[in-house]
Amino acid sequence: MRRARLFAVSSLALAALAFVLPLPVAGLAQDVTESALKAAYIYNFARFTEWPDPPQTSQPLALCVLGDAAVGEALERLVKDRQLAGRAMIVSLVTTAGPKVTCHVLYVSSITDVGKVVASVRDAPVLTIGDAADFTKAGGIAQFFFEHGKLQFSISRNAAKRARLQINSRLLALAQRHE
Repeated sequence: MRRARLFAVSSLALAALAFVLPLPVAGLAQDVTESALKAAYIYNFARFTEWPDPPQTSQPLALCVLGDAAVGEALERLVKDRQLAGRAMIVSLVTTAGPKVTCHVLYVSSITDVGKVVASVRDAPVLTIGDAADFTKAGGIAQFFFEHGKLQFSISRNAAKRARLQINSRLLALAQRHE
């Protein structure tokens, strides 16, 4: 079961992640679900990303979730009443991505047509994160995967560059693979 694999995450790995990417989750060592862990990663990916021409602080940072309501709910709980770079954050569960949907961060759960979703925001400054196999090969920026029972991630520098996003070097150093 996926939840059982989460408990295989070593305390050393969590300590390293907490040091470099401080998680705003009280009691992280308690019962951590896969959804809560992914939400924490998504939030921290946003913390360590710079957007070109950032919108005014009066405009919220839009965190969109496609295909996984549990991650959306966990992310909503995590960012509630928090600000990032002086901006409020809103979480939206979306059914499609593209020009009509404004997202700064777009998490895409394993769905059949990841390529189409990523292509719909390809040249926009959107931090795309997914857990589908070959998500970064399809043009996404960050991809979650399990390796040896641990949640890991890879980052495509080329996709980030195409989206005009600047990924902090500390986050890049934690990525297991760079493409």
